Amino acid sequence: MSESPLITPLLQQYQVELQTKLNECFENNEVKGILHLIDQLGQDIKDEPQLQDLLNLQLLRKLMKHLSSTNPQQVRSSIIILDAIMQRKIIANRLLHQRGAERTMVDLANSLLNLQQQLRHTSLEFHIDELLIGLQVKYVDKKQSDLSVLKQALKQFQDNNSLFIKQLQILLSSCESIIDQYYLFGSHLQELIYEYLLMIRQMEEKQQVNFLTQLLGIYERYILDVQYTIQDMQQRTYYIKIEKQMILHQISNMYKSCAQLLNMILVLPEEIGLQKRTYLIIKVLYKYIPGLRIALMGPLQLVMRNLSLFLHKDAQEYKEITIFLYQLIHSSDYDDKFKQSLLEDEDLAYLRENKYFSVKALSYVDESQSVPSLRNLNIQAAFPCYVIIQAASIYSYSFMVDKPNSLIFWSFRTLDYDVSFGLFKLQTIEDLGIIDYLNEKNGVKSLIKLQRIESHKQPIIGVTVISNPGLYRIIFDNSYSYLRSKQLFYSIHLLETK
Repeated sequence: MSESPLITPLLQQYQVELQTKLNECFENNEVKGILHLIDQLGQDIKDEPQLQDLLNLQLLRKLMKHLSSTNPQQVRSSIIILDAIMQRKIIANRLLHQRGAERTMVDLANSLLNLQQQLRHTSLEFHIDELLIGLQVKYVDKKQSDLSVLKQALKQFQDNNSLFIKQLQILLSSCESIIDQYYLFGSHLQELIYEYLLMIRQMEEKQQVNFLTQLLGIYERYILDVQYTIQDMQQRTYYIKIEKQMILHQISNMYKSCAQLLNMILVLPEEIGLQKRTYLIIKVLYKYIPGLRIALMGPLQLVMRNLSLFLHKDAQEYKEITIFLYQLIHSSDYDDKFKQSLLEDEDLAYLRENKYFSVKALSYVDESQSVPSLRNLNIQAAFPCYVIIQAASIYSYSFMVDKPNSLIFWSFRTLDYDVSFGLFKLQTIEDLGIIDYLNEKNGVKSLIKLQRIESHKQPIIGVTVISNPGLYRIIFDNSYSYLRSKQLFYSIHLLETK
């Protein structure tokens, strides 16, 4: 069969019509014409391969721009059109297999999550929910083979007991977005994690603590790490809007996924390090998932008992725990029976008797939400992204900075071998095609020159101020290694001034 010509008459017709309908849509707030055209495309695209040049990611990005419009009608039109496009399976599949689709889908998900809270209880809520669900569902089939790798790792547990944690981290890191991580964690991974915990339960307590600590680290890093706010020496405040805050409360079975691990830790009261971390996890669940507060009564009381009995008596943590206990007792979330239980529990006596157990607790600002200074910046080294850099190759991450004096934060590590790292400012979009970053030319300027980093020995964390808005690129360079590929775990965040 001969290939279709690059530009066919049908494609030319649709190019003109699509542009016309889009203009009508955003000028006259009329979406019927464009929706009818999308229906036509859904029928004709089967026999017209070149229509992918028309239905490309540029179209999605154009629609995404209107999601942030101050015109509510343009926002409404964009949501309806995006929903119509993604519901057409053939169209969606073509878009999702184009180069750059992953980044666009993540950006789209983040834009929708921002809108979701603003448009709750409006007629657009259904369209947004459908779009977000669609972005999740498309991901499930792609991950089935990875789940089989995890199952195989469980079978090999006796011979290689670190393999499951390693494969679980790789699976979560390779997700295209945080939504996908939550979707997997709240459903498909539950059974496998439960089986893993059953294996751990058969071990001696010292071994249990080691493996529970590793698994708890994954929960903290990928699921429950929700807020960063910092301040520099000029008192500028920066923040990262973590979408986890906005979607955590929507995962109805999130507690079921966490409870299996938390229950195993709570019966090890003398392991204070684990108890303190478990307490913080339960607090996050309490704060961001109000529907779980009744289910959290038992775990809350038990973890406070453990800390009250075994935490060192002059520990600073007692202040925060005591204040939280007082707030719980005076909260409208719980009935009198539970509050009375907290007041009468003998194991909580030390908390109730110290000076922080007073009415002042009701006006206390959680110190965990205070704003640290840039000088003491210590964002946890979390690695929600994973990539294999092939031998003699580079991997790059490009981003736009819109506001002066923004911050770029990065953390990364590699398995087994080092990698080169650098940060560059590009002058134009065309500079994205430049390969030679060792020499500053064609307007490319290095903020951090390429240098080999022993990131296989310890996680690397860095932050720098971006004074001028523009296009920037982070490079992970493996071009010097002709034989070895590198496994890279990384996290990159842009922090903008409020």
